[in-house]
Amino acid sequence: MNEQHSFDQSLYKLGGYFLIPHELLHVLAYRIIGKPYYYQWGDYRVRSLAKKTQAEAIFVLLLPFVTCWIIGFFFGVLWLLSAFFITIPPERYFIDGPTWHLIFPIIGILLIFYSGTAHRDLIAAYYILSGKNQSNYNSPKPHPQTEDEQPHRNRP
Repeated sequence: MNEQHSFDQSLYKLGGYFLIPHELLHVLAYRIIGKPYYYQWGDYRVRSLAKKTQAEAIFVLLLPFVTCWIIGFFFGVLWLLSAFFITIPPERYFIDGPTWHLIFPIIGILLIFYSGTAHRDLIAAYYILSGKNQSNYNSPKPHPQTEDEQPHRNRP
């Protein structure tokens, strides 16, 4: 039992360290808007210490996602430009081209995949923008259907 708890604790810490770049982008967003926050190295989230406006909350939530996509897109474009200006025929590019050129799409793809760490931030931003209550997001109960949405078994 103690070994399992130790293993679970290690996985939890590893996940926190995996999210450090994501959370540091939240810290940067708080610093840009000038709001106080609390973050401890390896935590899963940055805690706001002051009330934010709707625009500030959206900015803080979306900065990591947008940053990853912009930098990933930049590396993709950089790879396309470097492939375009190289004097190797396109069919021979992957065989005869410089191996360092493959670093650009790999970094771009990894950054775009890493933006998946912001999926809860995207959902929270959706709830803020739509004005819905976010407390129902993790609710195990299904959303009640209206009479029009319910399937009718007696309908021909």
